[in-house]
Amino acid sequence: MNDDKGRPLDQVTPAATGRDPAAGNAMHAALDPTPAPAPRWVFEDHVALGVLIALGGVVFAQFLSRYAFNHSIGWTEEGARMLLVLLVFIGAAGAASRQGHIYVEILELVLPGRAKRWLKGFNHLLSAGFFAYVAWLAWQVGQRVWNSSMSTLPISKGWIYTIVAAALLLMAYRLARQGIHHWRGDTPS
Repeated sequence: MNDDKGRPLDQVTPAATGRDPAAGNAMHAALDPTPAPAPRWVFEDHVALGVLIALGGVVFAQFLSRYAFNHSIGWTEEGARMLLVLLVFIGAAGAASRQGHIYVEILELVLPGRAKRWLKGFNHLLSAGFFAYVAWLAWQVGQRVWNSSMSTLPISKGWIYTIVAAALLLMAYRLARQGIHHWRGDTPS
């Protein structure tokens, strides 16, 4: 069995199980002497943070109006739902820039270095193609519903699909870039 960085775990100690936090930190430091770099923020992360703050404000307004004033604001439920959808897709694009998406790595564990690089590059490029196709589909749906507005908000439904398509294109771009870096053998950034 391997840890998250691919190193073998030969022994199970109290430190590894988390029963002795002081020893666990020392053991982790001994295994990995270089501290992990802080995750870098990309454009998508800043947009997702703004959407998250807006979502929190809308949900708080819904809660306050419903339970404090006993009068619900009609648009807050639909607005919160649409902001949550946008947050998911924009956040997924940000996670793709840090290679934060989950994947099955069973083949990577048994393949040698060069084949592992090729497989990672192929997987990233295949995923990029998939997300580019889904972005095109979202764009098509957005064009079809452009003249239709939301139930309680005077906003076109096409805007939601357009923003989702843009987030999917950003995710496809990040994954394609990482796939090319894997094939070249340099570190993806």
